[in-house]
Amino acid sequence: MTQEMSDARLQAILELPPARRHAWFLQRVRESGEVWGLYAEGWALALDDEGRDVLPLWPTDISARLCATHLWEGFEPRRIPLEELLEQLLPDLAEEGIPVGVFFTPRGQGWPVTAAELRTQLLGGASA
Repeated sequence: MTQEMSDARLQAILELPPARRHAWFLQRVRESGEVWGLYAEGWALALDDEGRDVLPLWPTDISARLCATHLWEGFEPRRIPLEELLEQLLPDLAEEGIPVGVFFTPRGQGWPVTAAELRTQLLGGASA
């Protein structure tokens, strides 16, 4: 029963509009102290509407695993501690001009945000 409830809750979260999923992502990541990416000999990347690389990030390993299909088949969820995200990864992405796609779903794009904006939001600045 517990697994069914968590599956139902995950499904409900996946159905949220992108801005609400982004807000949920921020809350979850602050509470858990981690984010998840997809990895296979390098991080999975997506493309934005302008053809630029985007790093997709998820709030849970399960939500990341759900997206390990099609172009990302064979990729596995990999944990990124919040401290590493804030102190290393996001500053590196900001320097390289690579935005983040927050909380992709199997059927849709993530919420686009610059690495600097996401860092500010996770540190307690403005939410979505």
